[in-house]
Order: sequence, then C-alpha cells, then structure tokens
Amino acid sequence: WDKFISTAYSHGIFPLVYLTLKKYEDEIPSNILNYMKSIYMDIVKYNMLLTSELIKIMKILEENDIKAIAFKGSTLAQLAYGDVTLRQYVDLDLLVEKENIFKIEDLLKDKYTRALKLTSSQEETWFKYAHDLSLTHENGINIEFHWQMFDSNHPINLGKINFFEESIKTIINNQNINTISNEKFLVYLCIHGSKHLYERIEWVSDIDRFIKTQKIDWEKVENIIKNDNSERFFLLGLFLSKLLFETKLSKNYEDKFDKEYESISSHIFDTWNGKEKSDNKS
Repeated sequence: WDKFISTAYSHGIFPLVYLTLKKYEDEIPSNILNYMKSIYMDIVKYNMLLTSELIKIMKILEENDIKAIAFKGSTLAQLAYGDVTLRQYVDLDLLVEKENIFKIEDLLKDKYTRALKLTSSQEETWFKYAHDLSLTHENGINIEFHWQMFDSNHPINLGKINFFEESIKTIINNQNINTISNEKFLVYLCIHGSKHLYERIEWVSDIDRFIKTQKIDWEKVENIIKNDNSERFFLLGLFLSKLLFETKLSKNYEDKFDKEYESISSHIFDTWNGKEKSDNKS
C-alpha cells in the first residue's frame, strides 16, 4: 500500500485514485483508506487556496490593464476535470507579455518576492534565455509568470503562436478567468508532456480528459502543428492517450502512428516501472 500510494501521488493522479477506491471501501483496510483520505483532503485544501489566489491575481492584473492568461493548475483542472480539486498541482502559471513583468512584480511586491535572487548581470542573461519569472507569496504559494511557453533553446518553443489571440474564458468559483483557446491548449499539453517525456501519468490523463470534455476544432489544430513543426511531439501525446485511456481519435491521426511511437512509449513505461534506473545502476 505504501508503494501504491506513493506512486499515485508522484504521478499526480492521487485524487482520481482515491475517489475511485472509495467506492470499494469495504475491500480496503480502514487505516489505509483513512490515510488516503487525509492526503486527499490536504490536496483539496491547497488547490482551493491556489484557486483563490489565482482569482485575486487575475483581478489585480485586469484592474491594471495587464493582459494575462491562466493555464495549467486550477484552470486546467476546471476545464478537463470539471473541478479544481480533482487534479494535483503545486503552483499557478500565467502567460503575460514580457514588457509587463517588472510592472507585475511591482504590483505584487507587498506579498510576493522573487523565488530566485539574481544579480543585475544574471538578470540580463535570465531574461534573454529563460521563459518565465517565479514569484513566491509569503504563505508559500508560487506563481510562474511566463512570457513564452518554453525556453528559447527548446526545439519547439511555440513562438509562432499568439496565445492571446482567440483566448477564451472559463468560469472558476463564479469568476471569469482568461485562458488559452482549446486548440492551442491541447497542442501545449502534448508538447509539454513530450518535453518531460511524460514522467507522470497525470500529463497523459490531462490530454485524454481535455479531448473528452472540450469542443476542439481539429482543422485549427492541424494548422497549429503544421506551422510550428510540432506534429511528432503532438502525436506522441495522442498516442499515449489512446493507448492508456482509449481516447477516441479520428482515423487520420491513428494512421500516422508508426513503430517509433510504440518504441518511445515502451521507454516511458520502463521509466515508470523504474526499469531504466535499475538498468543504469547495473
């Protein structure tokens, strides 16, 4: 049970696992279920705290005419899972325009400080090559303010995509929150997961839930991945989602899955099982 609980948590799917097992509580030792409940409630409380802070920050930025788009975190949980408490996340991610970073930092200086202290020369280098600046609240909440989705040296940095264009709103706790259009969001989820070689099952689950719950214009998706040369990264996310969760995809996509995707998937599953680590040790 210890290994099972630890694995579910590290893969970011603990809320889903707990709520599923809760339906079979007569089959599970009460002390185990109680322990899992305590972990689940901690996640719920923290997610609610993050969500409350997200709403506050978005309101401050809007009042100061600063464009901001929320993605991942509470926003992704609400869109894909229908509830901000059903997905694990530890911080907030906002996309803003780079020229507004210092203005944002000044607006939040009473409660937030930089997570990383930089000298003037380090700061110059950071803003040249990095893609975000993290600010930490006095209560420990961390917000990453992104001016682009990935570092400039990432093979696919989505730099050609204007995420502010065609942005949409989602309702979280009766508040309108700006977020990315469904098509761009799905492309981002696949590329983000590929970037980290899907270290967590959560990132595959996100793709599956997003496709199943959101209306997606697949023609727009095709244009995005074609113009940004990100098709292989995108297809890996779809392949894993289909493989693990039987996500329904058009035959057009399934025809593109070749043996390379099977090979990469096997490698990913090996890392989940710890096989790669044990092989490296030997």
